[in-house]
Amino acid sequence: MAEPWWIRVALPFPASLALPALGLGVAWLTWPQAAGAWAPMLALLAGLAAWTLVEYLLHRFFMHGVEPFAAWHLQHHRDPLAPLRVPVAFSLMLVLAMLGLPLMVLGPDSLAAPFSAGLLLGDILQESVHQRLHAHEVSGHWLPYLRDHHAWHHFRDEGLAFGTLTDFWDRCFGTCPPSERGR
Repeated sequence: MAEPWWIRVALPFPASLALPALGLGVAWLTWPQAAGAWAPMLALLAGLAAWTLVEYLLHRFFMHGVEPFAAWHLQHHRDPLAPLRVPVAFSLMLVLAMLGLPLMVLGPDSLAAPFSAGLLLGDILQESVHQRLHAHEVSGHWLPYLRDHHAWHHFRDEGLAFGTLTDFWDRCFGTCPPSERGR
């Protein structure tokens, strides 16, 4: 059975960043004014750190185990050099969850907006870094290491190396490639 059109619609990078960027705008509009500067910044950093766990879990369990996500992701594994495309339905659900869940858990008069902003910034950063890891040239120390980590996932064992921004969660959950475990 063919997927409905609204599931197949996907935006190529960088247009795929539009919905998370719109979510950032919503978070900014609801930013707590009375919280001072430090608490919102710490909440933003906590959201960014939380994103790395969300990204690991989404990649490991949804992109490799739940349809239609697994079918979409399989296309990326089959042709990793093709431009990355993010289904709009997936992006919209993710952005709404990143805005709504912190609000539901923390409440409207809280640091939910900065925490959500951190999650959304993490999403934008992860998508941008992921695009860069598939580019022909990467420089510095961090990107070549992440590229090698990601290449392990693509070309050696797709049951390992799920993290894109960091290998921290791969280390925590035992999915780090053997050559990286001693680092």
